[in-house]
Order: sequence, then structure tokens, then C-alpha cells
Amino acid sequence: MHYQKYIYSLLFVFLCIVGTTHAQSSHTLESQKKQHFFNTDIDYSVRAHFSIGGSTPMGFPKEIRKIESYNPTLQLGLEANATKWLNDQKDWAIRLGLSVESKGMSTKARVKNYFTEIIQDKSRIQGYYTGLVQTHVSNTYLTIPVSAVYNLSDRWNLYGGLFASAAIDKQFDGYVSEGYLRQGSPVGTKITFEEESTAAYDFSDELGTFQWGMQAGAEWELQKSFTLFTDLSYGFNNIFNKDFKAISFSMHNLYLNLGFGYVF
Repeated sequence: MHYQKYIYSLLFVFLCIVGTTHAQSSHTLESQKKQHFFNTDIDYSVRAHFSIGGSTPMGFPKEIRKIESYNPTLQLGLEANATKWLNDQKDWAIRLGLSVESKGMSTKARVKNYFTEIIQDKSRIQGYYTGLVQTHVSNTYLTIPVSAVYNLSDRWNLYGGLFASAAIDKQFDGYVSEGYLRQGSPVGTKITFEEESTAAYDFSDELGTFQWGMQAGAEWELQKSFTLFTDLSYGFNNIFNKDFKAISFSMHNLYLNLGFGYVF
């Protein structure tokens, strides 16, 4: 149900963007005689994409011994942007956009002496866990990307720049099983989880609201006004708040986006 509601919301936003942009385009055609910044050497477009990636540490921490499974889940995004060409040849441009996008994944990993915090009998217990950890991430961001665009050929554009994101929906939770927790220290009291015994954890409230990073990609004009694109985005800052200590290493959003767009 969470994804269904999100998809409906994305479709609604998409229709609003198309309607608004079409109205602006019609108004521009009617006022062609009056040239100004917003109708001269500028392209407006809407884009939709799906993402493959996840929240990941940079490097492979020694605590994570094996990735048992990875599921990128359904991650979608919609964007409206404006591309202002800086010269008559249209070689270079600046692009400013606004997007709503989801980022998430589900994983299972075998860990050893993995520092974490679990919920046991309504109490939060920190310690070092050895066993299986299942994690589910599902976040929604409002993102403003700013990019430089280079016109490589009649059909190809390259682009790259920075983005700033604000989280409007946050989820990072899961459970541990098939292992044991050493409470407080690696030699602390042992809490064992056998057979179907599990303990949940929920770090959703510890996720940071602000993200920033870089993206770089390419777009190809399939036919007039219709484009295909791919880009890679990487978040510079940790997805968690600075004072969060229940995971000992920094985690960053790293995603490959694939999609299509329409240029007005």
C-alpha cells in the first residue's frame, strides 16, 4: 500500500507539471514577439526515472562478512527542469530542476561484532551483534539539482553538477536473527536469537533531513522532444544525524537513475 499511494502521488504531480509546462509553452508561443529571459534559448522538460542503488558505506566494513541478498525495490522519481543555453551555438547551458524521488532497498547481511541497537521487551539495547541482519530503507526526497550541460552532438548531451535534497518521508528499519548480541561490549552479556527468534530495530527518526551531493550523466534524443537518460548520483554526507552512534560507519546514498523525458 505504501508504494501504491506513492505511485498515485507521483502520477498526480506529473500531470500537474505537464499541465503547467504546457500552459507556459502556449503562453510563450503567443508572446514570441516579446523576447525575454524565460523564452529565449531555454528548454523546459519533464522527466521520469527509476533508480537502482542503496544506502551504503564507502568501502566494505570488516563487520559485514557477506551480503546474503539485495533487492533495489521500486524507486521512482519525477522532475521538472529548465535548461538555459549560454551562447548562440548552444554548446553550454545551465540546468535547474525540481524533483520528487524515492530512494530505498532491502538487504540481508551476515555480520560479526556489528555495533547496533535493538528493541527487546520495549527497551533499547546497544551491543555487538553476530548473525543475520535484515534492513529495509524507504525514503522520499524533494530535490533541487543544478547542472552544467554540454551539447556533445545533435543527439547527445552530457551533464553534471550538484544537488540538495530534503527528506519528506523517512524509513530505516529491520530486524536481527540467527545470531547473538553481546550487550554493551564484545564480551558483554550474551542475548541469543535462535530458530525464528528475532529482535527489531528502527533508526527512522535518526535519519537526517538534509542531503547534498553530486550527479553526472548523459541524455540521448530518441526523436524530436523525446529523450532517454541515465545518471549517477552520490550523497556527500551521512544519511544519519551527526550524533547517531548505533551504526559505527557512515552511510551514503548511491544510485543509478534510468529514465525518459519530454522537452517542450
